[in-house]
Amino acid sequence: MAQEHPDRLVAAYLKNRGYRQSEATFRKEAVVSTAAPSAADWASRGEASVPDFILFYNEHEASNPNAYQRSYERLRKWVEDSIDKFKLELRRILFPIFVHAYLDLVTRGLRDQAKTLMDSFKSDHIELYGQEVQRLAAVTEPHHVEENELAQNFRANRFNVQMSRYSFELLLSYLQDSKFMLVLRIVNEHISIFVESVQPADDEEGDIDTESGLTGKPTQRLETFNKQKLLLGELPPDLPFLADVERVIKEEGQNDANELLEELQKMKKEASADAPPIAYPPKRLMDVHAAIAELREARSKVQVTPASPLSICCYTFHNTYGTLQSLRLSPDASVVAGGFSDSFIRLWDVEAQKTPSSDVSTSKHGSRRLVGHAGPVYATSFSADQRYLVSCSEDQTARLWSLDTYTNLVVYKGHNYPVWDVDFSPQGWYFATASHDKTARLWSCDHIYPLRMFVGHLSDVDAVKFHPNGGYVLTGSTDRTSRLWDMQRGECVRVFKGHTGAVQTLAFSPDGRTMASAGDDNAVMLWDISSGKRIKKLTGHTGVVYALEFSKDGTVLASGGADNSVRIWDVKKAETKELAAAKHHHAQQPHHRHADRSSQSLLGAFPTKRTPIYDLAFTRTNILMALGTFTLE
Repeated sequence: MAQEHPDRLVAAYLKNRGYRQSEATFRKEAVVSTAAPSAADWASRGEASVPDFILFYNEHEASNPNAYQRSYERLRKWVEDSIDKFKLELRRILFPIFVHAYLDLVTRGLRDQAKTLMDSFKSDHIELYGQEVQRLAAVTEPHHVEENELAQNFRANRFNVQMSRYSFELLLSYLQDSKFMLVLRIVNEHISIFVESVQPADDEEGDIDTESGLTGKPTQRLETFNKQKLLLGELPPDLPFLADVERVIKEEGQNDANELLEELQKMKKEASADAPPIAYPPKRLMDVHAAIAELREARSKVQVTPASPLSICCYTFHNTYGTLQSLRLSPDASVVAGGFSDSFIRLWDVEAQKTPSSDVSTSKHGSRRLVGHAGPVYATSFSADQRYLVSCSEDQTARLWSLDTYTNLVVYKGHNYPVWDVDFSPQGWYFATASHDKTARLWSCDHIYPLRMFVGHLSDVDAVKFHPNGGYVLTGSTDRTSRLWDMQRGECVRVFKGHTGAVQTLAFSPDGRTMASAGDDNAVMLWDISSGKRIKKLTGHTGVVYALEFSKDGTVLASGGADNSVRIWDVKKAETKELAAAKHHHAQQPHHRHADRSSQSLLGAFPTKRTPIYDLAFTRTNILMALGTFTLE
């Protein structure tokens, strides 16, 4: 096959020049095939490409400035006229061809033709790629292509498209028969087509395929990439620490000692076989008393079932005048931290009326200000023991604050652009940041430089979240992907692709086996971390989703956002047939995807009047706390 490729080029040259006898002799000696490779030949290699597009060179098309629009228009009509069985898969090829046709016209200085192409067909892609279309429409000069981040992402990375063998063969035959040289060149240079099965899938959801888009990795490599072994098990219990807790409970001899000891025994389970080797930080006496308080709360935990509705408490913040950027509730639900565009953090004591002598409530209105940042504070996160708070800001720094003295302890510098999100490790000691510079970074509280840099996203990293066992960091990005990173190696081990907008918020189930993501496309997606496949797409929100949180028992998921509502989803109902279908996604036979049944998974919707939900948190007793700010618009 490798030798046949140049031989066919020579044969085509002889034919075009009219050297019939030489062509016949050459074909006989070189044994050149007269047929182009079939889609089956390329499908057997996994990642397909368009072969020998130069053989179909169309001189009239190359010299015609309107050829891009004419070729795209005819291809689009052919796709729309295809039977429904193939139409959904063939549509996936249109957007990347549209993008590169537009960029080619702009690069060649054909501004009028580029504008006509954009105005004529941008409406086809607004629903799935609205943000990209708007940003590309601003690229009108050749130098814009070099300066625009999105344009460079498309030029530097292949756009992944997944389709069946039949669909690919139809596409390839049509492009060759029509001699669409310009389109063939785009497909060959900028699109990575992965042929996954013989028959097209029955995509009843009708949304974008979870493998399509820019990920920085070819689809075939991505499939192998997502099969890396993961250690998702819960950490083994800290037996020496639990022994100290048991000793203190017995020494104090309180009335509920027996119940506390019974609850403590439930924590002494054997280590999971796939638990990561992570050491616990040293414990102190105050940690023992905090653990006893957690045991008391665990005894009062409410089981959430359809027969036992969830209890929700919503805190609404008034008179913020549009300056409140973020909200975060402490692990014991006693303190709320708010980040403001005025560069300060404000702490509120939730139980200020009950404990008027508390440190936080000594200042005016039961709150205290932390001043130090030089720009809007976009996110905060409490340590597990609630002694520290970490914050991030537009000033490109993260800051560690003591909640004992209410002072700034450390300033962490390293990012080159604003830092959008921050999250403390469940075990404390470490925290992670996400930034506009396309990176996430891992920090230790006692080092002013990052320990790890997680590089791979193609755009802003908007959200970051630690895995419950502390061994992995999850990031969400404007490039529409979520990525799981190994803390020990600093490498990406999973890529989750399927959103049609930026990923703004992330959440892990308590067992660390399931992940939820949501963002600008108003959809909540559940993912099986082990396989890297989507379990379920939950729709219902009518605005950007800002917050996600699993219940303590992992049975329900809460979501809230810009549509002024909180929605409760039944996670277990979603993890049935859909997960089984995802695990058999690559069977080489006709397969089906289950239609989206979000209404069956929705347990309830709780609207507010004018309060977008910024943060959600389940207390240790499984009561949902929602936080937002009252808006006049």
